[in-house]
Amino acid sequence: MNDKSKMEDSEQQRLDYLVSLQLDDELCEAEMEELIELLNLHPEARRRLVATSLFDVQLADILRNGGQEVGGQEVSQDKLQLDRGRVFTGSLGRVLLAVAALVLSFLAIQWVLESLNSGERQERYIAKITGMSGPLQWIGDGGFVTNKLTVGAQLPGGTIEGQSPESWFELMFKDGSRVVIAGQSRLVFSDLGQKELHLIEGGFAASVEPQPAGKPMLVYTRTAVLEVLGTEFEVESELASTFLNVTEGEVRVKRLSDGRSLDVPANHRVTAAADQSFELEATPEVVSFWEDRLALGPKGVYGDWLPGDASEGRKPAVKSIPHTIKETGKTIYCIALRVVSGESPPVVLRRDSQLVVEGRIAKKTKLLFVGVTLQHPNGDFAGRFQICLPGESVNVNEKFELDLDVKDFKLDPSLWEIRHKLADSPLGLIVTDIWCHTLWDSAGLELEGVELYEAASVD
Repeated sequence: MNDKSKMEDSEQQRLDYLVSLQLDDELCEAEMEELIELLNLHPEARRRLVATSLFDVQLADILRNGGQEVGGQEVSQDKLQLDRGRVFTGSLGRVLLAVAALVLSFLAIQWVLESLNSGERQERYIAKITGMSGPLQWIGDGGFVTNKLTVGAQLPGGTIEGQSPESWFELMFKDGSRVVIAGQSRLVFSDLGQKELHLIEGGFAASVEPQPAGKPMLVYTRTAVLEVLGTEFEVESELASTFLNVTEGEVRVKRLSDGRSLDVPANHRVTAAADQSFELEATPEVVSFWEDRLALGPKGVYGDWLPGDASEGRKPAVKSIPHTIKETGKTIYCIALRVVSGESPPVVLRRDSQLVVEGRIAKKTKLLFVGVTLQHPNGDFAGRFQICLPGESVNVNEKFELDLDVKDFKLDPSLWEIRHKLADSPLGLIVTDIWCHTLWDSAGLELEGVELYEAASVD
């Protein structure tokens, strides 16, 4: 049975626990919000709990009246359908009070949920998910946490997090403004009459509709504040710097270290950092070549960075790290290198683009995946494209070098359901990440070098 409303055992146990706290009048505000959210996600559980609570009140009323009538009507044993496994403890008066309180609570909850599912819900929820893939997590008010997000889910603000290089989501506000995040990122968003986004880590691309006068969208990072009236831009946040690239319109950026501001027009970019020049730069023309920066350290690396040892002839490398897919319980062992950077021009794939990957494995593996994450020139997510190689193509404990034709890369099957939103081919798109992974069992995958270049055309 494939029913999204069906509760898992862990959720049922949590629901039972919260109900027991409510019975004892020990439910705090955050737990009450969690209870409401569980019942909102699972209508059948809500109906069952309300019906059961009303039944308990009927039963208590029968006991009080000698088992004869409820509301002036005689109740037969067949209609009552008593569950002989149900046991009441304590005095009858305490049971009546507890059950009555429980019924009132659930009736109140049901009323709240019904109102949220009607027009009032539209006032509370400020944005909805219009596209997603990979592991995501949302943290709402009161600390409620869920990774069971779906396209169309309406969110009242909170924190949304991409948990791996495979993560992607598109968030649309009520006015049509869109925010697109790919890879590992964490974004806090709210709209109390003025949109505020706090980019804790990672980056996003945005297409922002004209905002109300005097109420621009505000984007906060560790090192800058952006004021957005209506434009298209990309922003990346690191521990000590913020990179902004504007593709349409204009964005005002304020550097927090000294309070200095710049207006960044279309086709320009800037980096806001205390130890760097804060000057406008024209967005450079795209290039078709790129080489890894493993020799410079772990910046932009997803995996365990290894410094290398010149005396042993060992180059700097990066080792795969595990990521478990919660839905299946299976694990992938992944490496990803960030290509998008304020320090280099955009890198685009051409018809003759080749991707060279050097590395080694410590154990046999059935399959080896190499892929790229791509975006359109305006920053919109364009998809992940990959090639799947048999494990026999690489030897254990021997250095391998793969020279791959990008034209052979196909859309990641996990994105098949949203293929209509994505590119048909990797060609002509900008590379944000290059990645490599094995499946299910660790093969000890390490990468020592990655290079993208355009081969000379042969007429």
